[in-house]
Amino acid sequence: MFSSGPILWLQQFSAPWFDALMRFISWIGEPWFYISAVLVLAFGVRLRPGLGVMLAMLLVTFATEGFKQGFGLPRPSEVDARVLNEGERGHHLVADGGAEGFWGLPSEAAIVAKRTVGEPSFGFVSGHTSAATAFALALPLLFGMRKRWMWAVVVAWPLLMGLSRMALGRHFLADVLGGLVVGAACALAAGWLMRQMRAPRPAARRTWAAALAATGVAALAAWWLPWIDPGMAGQVAGTLLAIGALTHFGWPEEAAPMGQRAGRALLALGVGYAAIWLLETAYTATGWPDRHAGAYFFAAAGIAAAVLATAALARGLGLYRPPVQAAAGADAGLRDR
Repeated sequence: MFSSGPILWLQQFSAPWFDALMRFISWIGEPWFYISAVLVLAFGVRLRPGLGVMLAMLLVTFATEGFKQGFGLPRPSEVDARVLNEGERGHHLVADGGAEGFWGLPSEAAIVAKRTVGEPSFGFVSGHTSAATAFALALPLLFGMRKRWMWAVVVAWPLLMGLSRMALGRHFLADVLGGLVVGAACALAAGWLMRQMRAPRPAARRTWAAALAATGVAALAAWWLPWIDPGMAGQVAGTLLAIGALTHFGWPEEAAPMGQRAGRALLALGVGYAAIWLLETAYTATGWPDRHAGAYFFAAAGIAAAVLATAALARGLGLYRPPVQAAAGADAGLRDR
C-alpha cells in the first residue's frame, strides 16, 4: 500500500480541470475551513454538539500528528521521480524508493532520506483524510442528523479528500486508509465522551475528569515519547475545560432568530481567530521551542478562555436568550413586587 502504482495510475488522468478540482478539494481540507465551520456550528447552531465536533477535530489532529511523527514515513513524490507533487516534478529525495510489493514499505533509503530532512512533513497518516472523516462522521453523530443525504456525505467527503491527496502525489493508499480509520475512531470517541458527559451527574463528572486527566498523562508522556505534542493535548484539555464549565454554570438558551444566530457566529469567528493569533504571538514571545511542556497549559487555557469568552460576550450583547428558569424567576420576582 506504499507502492507508487496507484498514484501514477491516477496521475495519468491529469488535465487542467482535473488538477484544479483536486487542488480545490484539498484546499477545503485545510485547517481554516474546519476552524471556521466548527465555530459557526457551535455558536450559530447549537453549542453543546458544536463543541463535540470541536473535540473530535482536536482529537484527530492530536492523533494524526502522533502517527506522522511516530512512523516518520515519506510521501509518494519524495520516493519516486515519476510522481508529480501537485503537478510539479523534482520533489523526490530518492529516484525509485516506493514499495516493491503491495504490502511493503518505502525503501530504507527513502525512509532515512526523509527523516534526515529538517522539519519534515511526514506522510502516514493523511491529515486531510483523517480530518475529513472525523468532521463528516461527527456531524450526524453529535447533531443527530439522520437524513440519507447526510450519510452519503459521511462516505463521499473523506473518499474524495483521499482521492485528491493521492492524485496530487501527497499520499499513498496506506496513508489515506490510515486517515479513514483514525478519523472515524476520533469521531466515535468524541461522540461517546459527549454522551457520557450527559449522564447523571456523578458518572458524568467521572468521565469528564478521566478524559481531562488523560490529556495531562499524554502531555507528561511527551517527555519520553517525542512524537506526542503537548500543545495539541492541551487543546483537547481546553475544550474539555470549556465543556465542564458550561455544564456546571449552565448552557445558554440558543433558540433565537436567524439574525442573532448569525451575530453569534460572526462574533465567534472574530474572537476565535483573534485568540489564535494572540496565543501564537504570546507563545513565540516566551522563546519556548515547539513541543515544550508549557504548551499544554498555554493551549488549554487559551482554548477554554476563547470559548467561554465568546459565550459570555454573546450573552452580554443579547445574542443568547436568558435561560428559561432564570427568565421565569425574574418574572416571578417582578410579580412579587
